[in-house]
Amino acid sequence: MIILIFGFLDYRFRHNLLKGIDRLLVDEAKEIINAILKNPETLNDQLREYQKVVSDRRYYPIAFQVFNQQGNCVFSSEALPDFSFPKVSLDHVNHQKTVNATLDVPQGKSPFRLCTYCYREGEKLKYVVQIATHLRAMQETIENFRGHLFIAFFLALFFGSIGGWLLSRKSLRPIDKITETTKRITATNLSERLPLQESDDDLDRLATTINQMMERLEESFQKLSRFTADAAHELRTPLAALKGETEVLLSRKRSSEDYQEALTNNLERLDFLTKLINDLLILSQADEGKASLKIENLNFSELLKGLYEAFNIVAMQKKIRFTFSASEKVLINGDSIKLQQLFSNLIDNAIKYTPEGGNVSLIIQPGKDQITVILKDTGIGIPRDDLPHIFDRFYRVDTSRSRLSGGVGLGLSICHWIVKAHHGTIDTKSQPHQGTTFTLMLPTQPAGISPNAKI
Repeated sequence: MIILIFGFLDYRFRHNLLKGIDRLLVDEAKEIINAILKNPETLNDQLREYQKVVSDRRYYPIAFQVFNQQGNCVFSSEALPDFSFPKVSLDHVNHQKTVNATLDVPQGKSPFRLCTYCYREGEKLKYVVQIATHLRAMQETIENFRGHLFIAFFLALFFGSIGGWLLSRKSLRPIDKITETTKRITATNLSERLPLQESDDDLDRLATTINQMMERLEESFQKLSRFTADAAHELRTPLAALKGETEVLLSRKRSSEDYQEALTNNLERLDFLTKLINDLLILSQADEGKASLKIENLNFSELLKGLYEAFNIVAMQKKIRFTFSASEKVLINGDSIKLQQLFSNLIDNAIKYTPEGGNVSLIIQPGKDQITVILKDTGIGIPRDDLPHIFDRFYRVDTSRSRLSGGVGLGLSICHWIVKAHHGTIDTKSQPHQGTTFTLMLPTQPAGISPNAKI
């Protein structure tokens, strides 16, 4: 940038000096013409007097010659050192008033600037004046200017480098802090965040983006940690019971009835462990994107009607009124097994947590591009603080109640994944001791899902 700027300044300075010399030569040529026109009878005398004045100048001495309209030289001043006028041709200047040119000389000598001025009366050429001066003074001025530019160049380069270094140090200081902080962050201190300069520049936006990423990582690590701890706890309890009862059983000889009762209890615990492991496997495959859906065209209303008939028997045993409403035949593209698992979990929870004499209703509301399913019960409800977490893994509103009913807090997590896998939504509203309402919206043709798609 410095070279470009200084090069432009040098060019403009030289151009302006040359333009000033051209104006000087034109003014002198006009003076000569005025002198000729004033007293044409004493032309030679006046031009000799004029020659004495302009040829002795210190900086821009002038040599000139005058031609008449026939091209004859009527006056020629003394030549300047190392300079002689070129031959003039009136054909070249016939249609121009002023012609300026720089005349080159042998190396080491100063060039000359020549101005050819044409004076006309009307359209008729009357006189031609050739006037010249050497450019030694201009060259000295330019060389002096370039010397100053040369000094200014190194000063600008020196101070610009120091300023650039200081600015870069100041600009890189936040990057050093970001680097140091990033090196300190490990899995044990994910809560640490990068410092912000409050300058709203690119570095601040980068630090903010990294902090947001760290928040997501911290949340994921916390969920993973809770998931691992809860899974270990849920597996440890039935395994400890299995081990303890088996040790007691083997401590001495027992009757066949005792063995049969113990084996029955162990089988129930094994069934619980099998279900838990299967649920964990489904969620693990979903996290890794390896869980697949078998998409097919389903009679959705018929699928829910079959679930209604199966669970209505359980509801009648608990003296719960279970109703099903579907105004018309509803078709949907989806995975029948996953959808059965989804609504089986939701209906089972609704019946399980609704006391005797309560009501459970299942309603299908068909739409143009999606269907709405409403499952409403008059059960014990869910506290407001627990509602945002009911789809979290191993989350139980009432731990003791869930364990007695055989739940581990994975059912609703699986339900949430199945709904998302079908590009649907699930919403929950609940009031303690008044009931819970699940509202599911499922597209009839999930966009972007092909048969056997992995989600």
